[in-house]
This record gives sequence, C-alpha cells and structure tokens, in this order.
Amino acid sequence: MKRQRGLSLIEVMVSILILALGLLGLAGLQTRAVIMNQSSYYRSIAADIGAELGDRIRANRTPFLASSDALPVRLPPDFSKCTQNSGDEDHITCQAQDTGHDVYLVSTEMTEWNSFLRSQLPNATYTLTSGAGQSTGFYRYTLTITWNDNRAAATGSQSTSYSTVLE
Repeated sequence: MKRQRGLSLIEVMVSILILALGLLGLAGLQTRAVIMNQSSYYRSIAADIGAELGDRIRANRTPFLASSDALPVRLPPDFSKCTQNSGDEDHITCQAQDTGHDVYLVSTEMTEWNSFLRSQLPNATYTLTSGAGQSTGFYRYTLTITWNDNRAAATGSQSTSYSTVLE
C-alpha cells in the first residue's frame, strides 16, 4: 500500500488562503465603515451649525415680535445680505439692509457664525438665500453649507453639501 504524502499540507494551505481572503475582506469593510463614520460626523456638524444660524436669526427677530409700541418698529434684518468674500472666506461682507430693516448685530453675528463654520468643517462655504415672507418682515431662508469631504472620495476630494430651510 502506497502512502500519500503532502495532502494535509495542501489542505492547510487552502484553509489559510480562505482565511486570508476573509480577513482582507473584513479589513476593507472596516476601512469603509471608518470613512462613512467621518462623513456622517461632518454631516451632523453641518446640521448643528445650520441650527445655530437659525437660532441667531430668530434671536434677532425677537425684538420685532415682542414690540407692543404704537410707534413703527423697524423690521428684522435680512441675513442673506451677508456673503463670504470670494478671496478670503473667513471674512463676511454685508450689503446695506433695505429701508425700514434693522441692522442690529447682523455683521457681527454672521462673522462669528462663519468663523465657527470654517473652524469645524474643512474648506467650508455657505450660501444663504431669503425667500417668501419678505412683506411681513419674516424671512424664510435656504441655507446650503458645502465642504470638502476627502475621505468619501476614492481619489482627491469630494464636495459635499447640506441644505436646510430656516424660518
């Protein structure tokens, strides 16, 4: 009777190959999970920063709402008149408010908020547009925050955005 030699060695090598492929797949899955976790983290920061701007806008609208004076009350400011400078996004330029609108703290609020935005998200920019309700003094804003999410892209960086409506 002839004995077979090396059969157990081949079985062990095939088992190790299958185990190695499984571990490589697990490592790839873990890498993808970390990438998605970072993107989710950035998105949650954008949502919090958008909510903070909404709070700032509502705080500046409060004196208008609370006034019971018979005198004409100035309308709340239009925050969409403040934009990031194209050359230096850390600074804000605010255009003149329409007649009858208050300018109270608009430039200061937007500059502070923009600095916070830029410190939390990589290369963050924003657009803020005002919409319906201008005749009553209550603006409805659409805020879009855009940032570079270099972990989500396979190569280079990917621009990601978050949009919300502020009332």
